[in-house]
Amino acid sequence: MMEQELFIKYKNNPSIETRNEIVEKHLYMVDILIRKYLGKGVEYDDLYQVGALALVSAVERFDPDKGFEFSSFATPTILGEIKKYFRDKQWSLKVPRRLKEIAAKVQESKDALYTEYHRKPSVEEISEATGFSEEQIIEAMEGSQAYGTYSLDKTFDDMGEDGESSFLEKYTGFDEKGYERIETSEIINKVMDGFSDQYRYIFKERFIYNRSQAEIAKNLGVSQMTVSRAERNIINQFREELHR
Repeated sequence: MMEQELFIKYKNNPSIETRNEIVEKHLYMVDILIRKYLGKGVEYDDLYQVGALALVSAVERFDPDKGFEFSSFATPTILGEIKKYFRDKQWSLKVPRRLKEIAAKVQESKDALYTEYHRKPSVEEISEATGFSEEQIIEAMEGSQAYGTYSLDKTFDDMGEDGESSFLEKYTGFDEKGYERIETSEIINKVMDGFSDQYRYIFKERFIYNRSQAEIAKNLGVSQMTVSRAERNIINQFREELHR
C-alpha cells in the first residue's frame, strides 16, 4: 500500500496496527536525525527511543488532507523532542549558572584569541583575556562538556538564554513542530532570497551547523566583527519580515 493510502486509511480508521505499520516504514528517519546528536553524553539507544516516540506522535497528528509531505511534518517533531530531552538532561545535572556564564565568556574569548593568534589559545592566555583564574577556566570547560546541550540550541556565543538567539529559534522554526514549522519555513525562504552569497553562507554556518564566528570569519577571509555584524543584520531582517 502506498504511503498516502496508508495515512488516509489511518485517518479514517485510526487503528494501532495501521499506525505501527506507518511508524515502521519511517523509523529510518529517526536513525538519520539522531546521528548529529551522538557523542554528546547520551547513548544511541536512548536517543533512538526518544526519536521513535516522537515519530509515533507525528503519525498520530499528521493530516494527509493538508497537502504536506509527512517527512516535512515529522522532522521538526522528532528534532524538537530530541532537543527537549537534552534540555531536561541538562536541567537534571544542575550545572551552576555561574559556571555556565564563565563557560560562555571563555568560549567567546577563545574565538577572539583564535582570530588574533591564528591558533588555539592556551588556558593562561584565556585567563589574561577574561580575568578568570586558570582553575575557573578549566572547571568551566569541563562543566560545559557535562551539559552538552549548549551547542544544540545556542546560535550566538555572546547572547543569553532570552536574547536574540532565542528569538531566531522561535521564529525561524528550529524548535517549532508540525504545520507551524512548515509555514515558518516560507518566511525563511523569503528572507533568504534577499541575502547576498556571504549572508547565505553565514546564516547556514551559524544557524544550521553552529560554527563559531571565528571559524566562519577565517573561512571567508574577513574579521570576526564582520561576521558579528552580519548576524545582527540577519536577525533584524527576520524581525522586520515577521512584524509586517
